[in-house]
Amino acid sequence: MKRNYANFSLLYTFSYMALGVLMPLIGQYLAFIGFSGTQIGTVTAAGTCTAIFAGTIWGRVYDRRSNKYLLIMVLCIIAAIIGIILLGIKWYPLFLLLYGCMYFFQAPVMPLSDSLTLEEKLPFSRIRKWGAVGFALGVFGSGRLAAAAGLEVIFWLYSGSFFLAALFLLLMSGRGRASRPANEKKKKGSYLKLLQDKRLMQLILCTFFVGGTNVANNTYFSFLYIEGGGTIAGVGTVMLLMVGSEAPFMQWSARLADRFSLEKTILGAIAVSVIRFFIYSLEPSYIVLAVLFFMQGAVNGIILVEFVRYVNQLAPPGHEGMAVAVYYALGSNGSAIVCQLIGGAVLDRFGPGGVYFFFALFNLTGMILYLFFGLQKSEKKIKESG
Repeated sequence: MKRNYANFSLLYTFSYMALGVLMPLIGQYLAFIGFSGTQIGTVTAAGTCTAIFAGTIWGRVYDRRSNKYLLIMVLCIIAAIIGIILLGIKWYPLFLLLYGCMYFFQAPVMPLSDSLTLEEKLPFSRIRKWGAVGFALGVFGSGRLAAAAGLEVIFWLYSGSFFLAALFLLLMSGRGRASRPANEKKKKGSYLKLLQDKRLMQLILCTFFVGGTNVANNTYFSFLYIEGGGTIAGVGTVMLLMVGSEAPFMQWSARLADRFSLEKTILGAIAVSVIRFFIYSLEPSYIVLAVLFFMQGAVNGIILVEFVRYVNQLAPPGHEGMAVAVYYALGSNGSAIVCQLIGGAVLDRFGPGGVYFFFALFNLTGMILYLFFGLQKSEKKIKESG
């Protein structure tokens, strides 16, 4: 148990470190090589759009694999190779195409890692916090190195992190339940059964108005921070604090859910997100943004763990893994596409303050729907995830 916990913690640390290296500064890099705000939004949205289809395709492959560790390892390696290739691309159409290809292999790594963790009966919230730690370290390191050596360094760090994640997956291969032969018998119409679950679909609709803003924030926060007087190096430091604050909230999320109920804990996190983005829309100084770093932890540290648990709770028996895949595809990636595309267009016309005003309204819509559907009320006992 202890060895599995350590191995999975390292997997989450390095795979999320790759995202922490790339996502917060990719917008700045694209602006540096001459892309417009709309083009930046299109590139990031293209990656997320690819993630929707990639999750479905690789999710089915995952179900049929006898050694699921090796599958995720291959995805990490291919994403790392494409990341290095992107370093030499400055032409917008080709960069757009390759960035989408990279996401085809990168995006499934996270949901499939979640499935592995749940399948191995490990404590999800305690392990998932190491993803936040890795993301924070990636943000901090990339910000410092980019300021010293140039923005191009983010691609080398991204690829190196994924290569390390692949190495640990190779070492873990053959040790867990997920390395044993998979059950080949699959029920027909499983996705249809999920779509017929009214409460589950209501929850995923609400996540559509919540999850995407948190993804898009990784792209647009640097513009807001620099507009408020900050620097590229400062972005790395503040993002370290912001993302680092997610880890303790992930550690505490199960306790909060036990105290106030999972459903009400999620509602509180959504409310904090609305308030946070309304404050951001006022374009405060970089000092105020730094002081409010903990608000990201209070939002993402709860939502990223408890939404998965809530989806797992509502899913029909035997369909939990598929339900999580649908949640990532529609409630997270689909939402991120909208936020990145609209965010890019709003950035060109209204600046970073306008982007965050849109984010606040988007989250407010999700909170209203959450209350309207009565999702804050408990219906089932929470399924434990290890």
